[in-house]
Amino acid sequence: MAPQAAISTFRAAAAAASVLGVIAGLLAAQGESTSRPGAVPPWKRIGEPSVVACGGCHIEVTREWSASLHAKAWTNQNVRVATKDFSMPGCRACHSPMPMLATGLEERPAFRDYNHEDGVHCLSCHGIDNGVAAARTIEDAPCRPRLEPKLLDVASCYPCHQPTHQAYDEYYTSKAFREGRKCADCHMPARADGKGRSHGPHGGLNREFVRKAVEASFSATADEVKVTVTNRTGHKFPGEIPSRSFVLRFEEGERREYISLRRPNKGESIPDPRLTPDETRVLTFRRTAATAPATVRLLFKPFPLTPDDEAMELAVWSTK
Repeated sequence: MAPQAAISTFRAAAAAASVLGVIAGLLAAQGESTSRPGAVPPWKRIGEPSVVACGGCHIEVTREWSASLHAKAWTNQNVRVATKDFSMPGCRACHSPMPMLATGLEERPAFRDYNHEDGVHCLSCHGIDNGVAAARTIEDAPCRPRLEPKLLDVASCYPCHQPTHQAYDEYYTSKAFREGRKCADCHMPARADGKGRSHGPHGGLNREFVRKAVEASFSATADEVKVTVTNRTGHKFPGEIPSRSFVLRFEEGERREYISLRRPNKGESIPDPRLTPDETRVLTFRRTAATAPATVRLLFKPFPLTPDDEAMELAVWSTK
């Protein structure tokens, strides 16, 4: 599938899931009361779609989740290609996980070998034996929310984002860690209305979110153009997977020159060129015609073959 088609498919699926989630959730709330004999309690319903298991009460959260990469962890075309349709067993558990609090936050989650389409199900993070893990206890709520400090800790992301992606090794070297900021402070920001945290798409497919990841300045002489880039995240940039690339495109007349930063693929014996947490790096392009206008574009490509004109433009600078 072409990169733009994959992006369009992702967006269409997210939008459809959002609408269907509300409808299915409302139907679930009306017709799936857990008080009837034999009903499965909400915290045991990981075999059902999240929009059915949780969407009846949590409509807004379900809408946000449906547009996120967590919801598409199993169906996203980029993931399907990278894992050869999950023929790589080590990738399966994090893209269709059982409740992680049950297996412990120091281990990879157990693989959920059913209901794959839900990817990281609501109950993958919130499921516990006697209710759902939450930021507070509410005794009379149908799903029996229970205060679970582990859910609120930065370690709650560890089982999937450290073993193969080393995100925690990077985080523990960062200014964010030293200042007490957590993964969720950026990726699940508090809602403006004060009602919990967003579960929406605050990651590599969100242009405005990615723009906040780097800070750049430019300078030029007759001989060269310098780009000073600072990584503002608590992990390497681009983060985690080789398909994401940060590209600096230099234009001088008809000439084009590129600097590309991405995580090396397995088997590539090259140094990792990505920006480390909080790193400031100066990248230089030589000018060959001082009288010709020079332009530098900072591009982010969430898919490996994204054309330049479809990439996220994070910044642009020109001598024109």
